[in-house]
Amino acid sequence: MEKEYVANIVLGIKTDTWDITGKILERNTVKKISKKRLKEVLKSIKGDYMQKIPMFSAKKKMGKHLYDYARKGIEIETTENKVSIYDLKLESFDLNEFCIKISCSAGTYIRSVASDLGERLECGAVLSKLKRTRIGKFYLNNAAGLEELIKKYANIKYDEDLSGILDCSYFIPINDIADKKKTVYVYSRYLKMLADNYPLYGYMININKTKQKTINENDVFLVKSTNRGKCFLHKSITRFNTGDNLAGGEKLTKSILVEDFC
Repeated sequence: MEKEYVANIVLGIKTDTWDITGKILERNTVKKISKKRLKEVLKSIKGDYMQKIPMFSAKKKMGKHLYDYARKGIEIETTENKVSIYDLKLESFDLNEFCIKISCSAGTYIRSVASDLGERLECGAVLSKLKRTRIGKFYLNNAAGLEELIKKYANIKYDEDLSGILDCSYFIPINDIADKKKTVYVYSRYLKMLADNYPLYGYMININKTKQKTINENDVFLVKSTNRGKCFLHKSITRFNTGDNLAGGEKLTKSILVEDFC
């Protein structure tokens, strides 16, 4: 799902983690940068591009997290991932620091965006502050903190009728979480496995019913059978096309939730 962030970026610094918490590798003098020049650089990064993934990240390569290599000082070939920057706006600009609002595809590293902007401005840059304000159609402004929920619903018993509170905007039906256009249909013989929280494998997919769909890494979608009954909320762990030959044993998703009906 598309994500939106508000990010603060500090110029003139390079670190090993690409954010302000990392070990400082370089300090550079920041030449005077006009707001016009900064906006031009922001515009240049919009669209699709191959983004370098930070070494201090949970992305895996050869079966290990990249941070495992980084912590041991092991140098490996740079890993890249195709991402999309849909929108990028300058919110504020003050000498060596600026704030942006960015809308991007799932899998985008904002630390990488900061690093890329620093390279294009020829001075280096790191991420200093980050807040996610939206994921898909769900906005931070509509969210509630745990303490607020506990205070509001502390007196509700587990066996009490919850119909009176389910209209609350804090509770989101499963069908609203998933991207309905990416629903994947499976053969009914695999429903029991999925009910036991198995991941989705290519051989489970009913190609005739699902047809050709592109599922991107981190997409959240429904998995169901043509028969009415249980449905499953899954999150993809890799990019795949449902029309491809997926007869192998590669794991495609992880299970999030099992519902009795959809």
